[in-house]
Parts: sequence; structure tokens; C-alpha cells
Amino acid sequence: MSWSWAVAAGAVLGVVYTLSPLTVLCTAAVVLITRWAAKGLTGRERGWFLTLFVVAIVSRYLVVAVLFLIGDESKPYAVFFGDEWIFKSRPIWMRNVGLGIPISAADFIYAYDPTGMSGHLYALALLQAIVGDAPYGVHIFNIALYVAAVAILYRLVRPAFGARVAFGGSAVLLALPSLFAWSVSALKEPIYVLTAVIELLLVLAVARAPRLAWRVTAAVALAPVALAMEELRNGTLVIAAFGAVAGWAGAWTAKRPVRIAMAAATVPVVLVLLLAQAPVYARMMDFSRELMRYHAGHVMTPGVSYRIIDPMYYGSRSAEVRNAGWREVLRYMLRAPIAYVVEPSPRNIQSRQLWLYLPEHFVWLVLIGLVPFGLLPAFRRDRLLAAVLLAHAFAIVMMVALTSGNIGTLIRHRGLSLPYLVWFSMLGAAALFARAAMRPAEGSVTDGHR
Repeated sequence: MSWSWAVAAGAVLGVVYTLSPLTVLCTAAVVLITRWAAKGLTGRERGWFLTLFVVAIVSRYLVVAVLFLIGDESKPYAVFFGDEWIFKSRPIWMRNVGLGIPISAADFIYAYDPTGMSGHLYALALLQAIVGDAPYGVHIFNIALYVAAVAILYRLVRPAFGARVAFGGSAVLLALPSLFAWSVSALKEPIYVLTAVIELLLVLAVARAPRLAWRVTAAVALAPVALAMEELRNGTLVIAAFGAVAGWAGAWTAKRPVRIAMAAATVPVVLVLLLAQAPVYARMMDFSRELMRYHAGHVMTPGVSYRIIDPMYYGSRSAEVRNAGWREVLRYMLRAPIAYVVEPSPRNIQSRQLWLYLPEHFVWLVLIGLVPFGLLPAFRRDRLLAAVLLAHAFAIVMMVALTSGNIGTLIRHRGLSLPYLVWFSMLGAAALFARAAMRPAEGSVTDGHR
């Protein structure tokens, strides 16, 4: 009987591998990743962990299977989002060029069009040069990358912040609808998140690896990984650099109360002195105006947008943003992070999709509202990890906030901050629950003395 099942399983596996080698390879990788992440877990914790990850993986596979089944014969393949055409067609054309397979002149031009070009396209082209065409396998590939990123974060956070925080944060990252959506897509977010997690591990290893040789190796590896992040998404090299330097500095500063006091006193003074220098002030203003121009450009893209600068700087008069004064720049700098958190505001919910997003928006607001309550517990438990997470989160929040203007794009991009912030949210929730649980006990003691 066992031989019959083994033969049947082998036949099914052979058929699936013939149809999609990438699906079989990525499924094997996902199984190994899940087993590695569950290593050392016992009892109820292991059961909950495996249930969470198995449900997350299976549900994603089912969604991809539905996409495959509903494909229209009039099109080469089905997609979840319009942008996925870029990541399904262009890598195959690029692969064909590399292998010397003839393609049309139009396809050749579009394959290397600078619009939408990123390292993810080259990664998919190389992948499909190895396993063949995989228009649906790339979805499974992205699922494997995203699950790997969450599993690594779980193993990283659990020893420092506890099992409940690690489980809760992982559940948010795996179940939040917008994160679920792009984790099953062919878009570049999953590979970016995994690369960012690897960069985070290297930043921590440089500071506290047990051996000097490991620290040096981590420092050497940090540069190419940061460059890979930049290749995937423009501007993220700054996030990696700021996250590393500010994280290390923040951890060092938070070690002693006197250092915190000195930093609070000297940093504002240094910033004022720098801005008092005419060249520094001029460069800062030029950079800020360029960011304002990016924001104004995104407001003009299709979809629902939001505005945070003077109306005169939108549309055909956007070039006048180069004349914006310091007051307008300051208002923009203050409004951008607020809009990052609260949009879509009630006046901007103008489509059915945004109404459907509203429940998740409330979850987002709760998660962000819990972050401040989790900062102190995080720094008490693991100062370096907390500082590095917070520095990276601040950098990516400001980059997205200062350049966004389209609500759909904002929702997609601000999800990139949750792998850094969600752990503070879970610690904040735990701190508030603990505080609420103590109040009745304190009240009963007081009543007893009375």
C-alpha cells in the first residue's frame, strides 16, 4: 500500500515538475524554511506557529491556482495587477535576448525601456533562463521569498521580544490583506523585503557577531546587499545607510541616560548651526523642493490622490515649486508624515476599492498608534535591535511620505515599513494589556486598606 502511494506521489510530482519546475523547487524551499523557523519550538507554541505558516502558504497557493484557472485564452497569462505585465513579459524577452532567441524589434525596445526597469527584472530573467518560462511560477517564487523574510524576522525577534510578540507580528505580516495581495503577485515587493531583512541581519552582525572575522565578513557583505536594495528600488541605499549608522548610534546613545541627555541637547544645536551655513541651507532647500516636485508629479497620476502643498504647485505650474519659500517647505515637511499615516482620509475615499480597504486602514491606524507604547519595552529588551529597527523604519517612512501623492501607491509602499514597525506595535499592545490588568489589582489592595 505504501509503495502505491509513493508511486502515485512520484507521478504527481513529476507531472507538476514538468508543468512548472519553479513551483516544485520553491515549494521544497518553503517547506525547508518553515521547518528551520520552527526548530526548537515545542508544545503549543510550535503548533500555533506551524498552523500560522501552513495556512498562510496554502492560502497563497490557492489564490495563485485560481489565477491560473481563470486565465483568458485571448491573453498569454492572467495577472492580479496591471503592473504585473512588466514582470511577466519583459524578463522572458530579456532572457531570450541573452540566449540568442529572436524576438521582435518592438519587444526588444520595450524589454529595456527605462520605465519600470529594476534588478527584479534581471533576477526573473536569470531564473527563467534556468527553469524555463514560468509566468505563474514567479508567483510561487515571490511567495517563497516573502515567507522566508517573515520566518527570518520571527527567528530574529523571538529571543529579544518574546514568543507572543514574534507570533503576533508574523501574523500581521502574513494576514494583512494588502501585504497578502502583493506577496502573491509578480511585483518586486517580496524580493525587496527579503533583501531588506538580510541587510538588517548584516547591520546587527557588524555590531554584535561573536567573532571579529564574522563582523568583518558582515561589513563586507553589507555593501553589495545595500546596492541590491537600491537596484530594486531607487533611494533605498539611503535607507540602508541611515538605518545602519543611526541604528548603531542610537543603540550606543540609549545605553546611558547621560548620553541621551547629551544627544537631546546637542543634536538640535548642531542642526541649527548647519542650517545657518548658506551653502548647506541652499542645498537643503533645493533637495526639499525636488521632493515636493516628486509629490506633485505623483498627484497627477491616475487614481485617487491627496494634496499637501499649495494648489499652485500642481498641474501645469508644478515647475514653480523651485521658488517655494522656507515656510512652504516646512509645512510640506510637517504635513507629509501626517498624510502618510492618515490617508485615505474621509474626503479622499472616492472609490469602491478604497471603501473595501477601510477595515484594513483602521487596523493600520491601530498598529501605528501602538508603536509609541512599544518603544520603551523594546529598548529595555534589546537596545541594538530596537534602535536598528526604528532607524530603518524612520528612513523608509520619510522617503515614502515625502514623495507620495497617489493613495494606491502610498498604501502599497507604506506596507514596506511594517516589517520594521509591527514588533513595536505588538510590544505596545502587550504593555497596555499588562497595565490594564494591574489596575484592578491595585484598586482591590487600596479598597482592602480602606
